[in-house]
Amino acid sequence: MAKAKKLKSGSWRVRVFSHYETVDGMEKAVYRSFTADTKNEAEMQALRFQNDRKRYNKGRLTVSEAVDKYIDTRRNVVSPATIREYSRIRDKHLGKLGPLMVADVTSVELQEYVSDLSADMSAKSVKCVYGLVLSSIRQYSDRVYKVRLPERIPPTYHVPTDAEIKLLMTEAKGRLKLCIALAAFGTLRRGEICGLRHKDVLRDFNAVYVHSDVVKDENKQWVHKDMPKNSSSIRRVELPPDIIALIEDGDPEERIYSGTPTTIDHTFYKLRKRLGLNFRFHDLRHYAASSLHAMGVPDQYIMERGGWSTDSTLKSVYRNTMSDKSKVFNAKAVEYYSGLLEGAPEDPKRDEKSS
Repeated sequence: MAKAKKLKSGSWRVRVFSHYETVDGMEKAVYRSFTADTKNEAEMQALRFQNDRKRYNKGRLTVSEAVDKYIDTRRNVVSPATIREYSRIRDKHLGKLGPLMVADVTSVELQEYVSDLSADMSAKSVKCVYGLVLSSIRQYSDRVYKVRLPERIPPTYHVPTDAEIKLLMTEAKGRLKLCIALAAFGTLRRGEICGLRHKDVLRDFNAVYVHSDVVKDENKQWVHKDMPKNSSSIRRVELPPDIIALIEDGDPEERIYSGTPTTIDHTFYKLRKRLGLNFRFHDLRHYAASSLHAMGVPDQYIMERGGWSTDSTLKSVYRNTMSDKSKVFNAKAVEYYSGLLEGAPEDPKRDEKSS
């Protein structure tokens, strides 16, 4: 058993292995810390924790119970929307794996479980479900599992063109116009738009301060939380003065858009259907990232403006080439190569023979 070490504060602390978590595709060991006033007390807390883990490993905990405990331990450290998704997976997708004892779960059971899920779900959804199940199991088992997940087929997203954005901005009215502008020119997500308060509008800088979100909790109720999707999403986004002018003055604590993300989707759907457009509101964020990329803005600054924690999303989703920009660049390429061919012999082989 690990020994307690004395801290500068005078307390004693013991660190013991808890479980493995998968972070960005890599397994990471997670440790638990136990701190107490005395060395003996700290070590006793750690010993009780280790004994509990051994008891669960002997088969006294089902997969369903492990998932419940996993959700409970993360209730105060992850987004309400994440807890809602965990709960949905627990209620709908554990299937025959749920009643099994953790100690009885092998790679074979998990592979069969993944295969069953893959029959009706996308590769991305299977990965999410399996990730929750595996993380839950690993809290109480040190066993190594070898499971092959389905290959994920990169989705094809539509990136709106400049002309389509102009059309939307011309036809949209009131709050919807503001929402479209914040997404297409400011990279804001729906929840971030709904989370903006009047005090977050920095008029002297023609910017908005993004630091909150509106999401559904596990009870499917819309809640306002101070932290957006991730810590990198806290940012100041500068915008054209005309966009800032669309935001009316109001009580500092009041939200600039009183609706919900679903309200945004519904009103946007009506507008784009009337205009004959076929893309989602979230695709406006694709436009923002792709237009910045087309301008030659480095990924680092695109990530900063859009609140992305890594460039993996940019590489897999947001670096789609806008169709109108693509035509311009393709035309330049054809023109350049055509210039190289001017004056070149039509049949190089025939030219070689004559020489």
